[in-house]
Amino acid sequence: MNVRTHTTDLLRRGARLPWRQTTDLLAIFQLAFGISPAGALRAISVMVKGKRQRAWNQLCALASRHPRYYETWIRQAEPDLAASRNQCGIATGDLSPLCLVLDCAEQPDGVGRTVASLRRAFGAQVEIYLDHGHAEGCGVLQRFADEPTIEAIAAVMNVRSGGAPTRDWVLAIRAGDLMSSYAGKALDRTIANLHEPIPLFWDEDSIVDGQRCAPWLKGEFDEWLFLSRDCLGGACLLPASSLAATIGLAVSAANGSHAMAELIIAGIAKGALTRPKHVPLILTHRHGGRGFVEPTEWAALITRHWNKPLQISPGTRFPAFLKVAPAPPAEWPSVSIIIPTRDRAGLLAACLTSLEKLEYGGRCEIIVVDNGSTELDAIKLIEAAREQGRIRVMRHDGPFNFSVLNNLAARDADGQILCLMNNDVTAIDGQWLTNMVLHALDPSVGAVGARLLYPCGSIQHAGVVVGVGGAAGHVAKGAAPDEPAHASWHGVTRTVSAVTAACLVVRREAYLSAGGLDEEAFPVAFNDIDFCLRLLECGLVNRFVAEAELTHHESVSRGDDLAPENRVRFSKELEDFKMRWRSSEYKDPWYSPLFSRSSEACTLQF
Repeated sequence: MNVRTHTTDLLRRGARLPWRQTTDLLAIFQLAFGISPAGALRAISVMVKGKRQRAWNQLCALASRHPRYYETWIRQAEPDLAASRNQCGIATGDLSPLCLVLDCAEQPDGVGRTVASLRRAFGAQVEIYLDHGHAEGCGVLQRFADEPTIEAIAAVMNVRSGGAPTRDWVLAIRAGDLMSSYAGKALDRTIANLHEPIPLFWDEDSIVDGQRCAPWLKGEFDEWLFLSRDCLGGACLLPASSLAATIGLAVSAANGSHAMAELIIAGIAKGALTRPKHVPLILTHRHGGRGFVEPTEWAALITRHWNKPLQISPGTRFPAFLKVAPAPPAEWPSVSIIIPTRDRAGLLAACLTSLEKLEYGGRCEIIVVDNGSTELDAIKLIEAAREQGRIRVMRHDGPFNFSVLNNLAARDADGQILCLMNNDVTAIDGQWLTNMVLHALDPSVGAVGARLLYPCGSIQHAGVVVGVGGAAGHVAKGAAPDEPAHASWHGVTRTVSAVTAACLVVRREAYLSAGGLDEEAFPVAFNDIDFCLRLLECGLVNRFVAEAELTHHESVSRGDDLAPENRVRFSKELEDFKMRWRSSEYKDPWYSPLFSRSSEACTLQF
């Protein structure tokens, strides 16, 4: 069937479509067809059968692999998304920040392009200072070649002697980088709706060979992700008063963008720059993709300014990001690993065997909660492991209720830390628990989740987004573990709204004080997400730890929720979850609004 004809027919019948316009569907179909003609046609056949959302997700997943995918999004979707953003709230039209163009000596050919982009964004009269060289209508930031950049910034802000800055906002950008023409209106409207001046930051991409590529979409400010890579320098607007307070802090002498990066991290660490707010638009286009500092320089700045001791090492899988973890404790807490099971001896045997690799500095017990196994090989396996002292066994017969089984064991556990683990999960190495406990010991952290892979190697879990599909979904599900696109979402430790209980670590006192898993409303599905959201209500944050990697044979032991025998139960749990958390309207702060809300894959919204 012709794609345009099918869309017109659906509209005539009043159907709700997952794409905005027919041109979007046509563009995505063409890209998908270019990657896999058979796959694109199969998706259309699914669409004709009435499963429009599933078909659209399939087409988008295929299209995202096409080299012209981002180019198509820029042309077709970005203008409408920017226009929609610029219609929100009121606008003053008064935004004219003090703009600092840094590293001009390194990119002399790019200075003119950068200055022109600032004037397109903020108007021809915007005040611009260069740290080297000259451009018509621009001031000179550093009057002397050896003048430290921080002192020069203080001078142009009139705060050298502690006076109040004469400007309201400051924006720093590297020479060669470009500001989006959408920036002025988007930032002006955001500022007009603030209760007080706070830093604003936004998304970015790279310019390579004159073409935009490699978009880096962000969620709300995540301190932990910020430690892995500077997400503010060159992509933020700072209140001048806050920056003035930061200049007053003890900061070592530095030059160019390095100096500005140091000002920002010092301000965040010392509380002078607080609660940065995310503007979900791609407003900075980086020349060559380079930020203000390289990873090694960023690691040195963190070590110099951060208040808490950290372990920092270069990222191996994704070099642009550092691997950052809390410093190890003087004494490792005891851990209770809780594994509910019923029959399926092969799954449990593989799980227990993988745990023999465990390298953990504290005492660790394994509690197997047997939910009425009747198969002889499973009973023998459990009994043999108990006699060998490998596990402690609790027996609880009756219908499968994941929440009941875990709560029962949690109340009886000896460990200060609980690790909920499915029997269809196997450890890949011996360090996963150590990596998770390091984060769970942070008193501000609730649940800690691992990066789980399907047996084929693709990603099964990298954190949970609330609101995807109207309920909740796994970030980057099905992506390759080394996929560079949107790596910050699936390959870097970060804050998330929820994690799966297939492998979840939490302090026992936090688990019990939050009430554990809900046994009544969520006996099988959504209990982990509901639990994580209740931890958020208790003032804790949840964290995905990319360095903890395990394999998950998803739902092999309990079956598919959409199988006929499970469908009624799952439908009730789904409706209860939607009603309790209003998930259809939920705006997850730890996910980008520029991603589709209908797909677990990180696909751009068309």
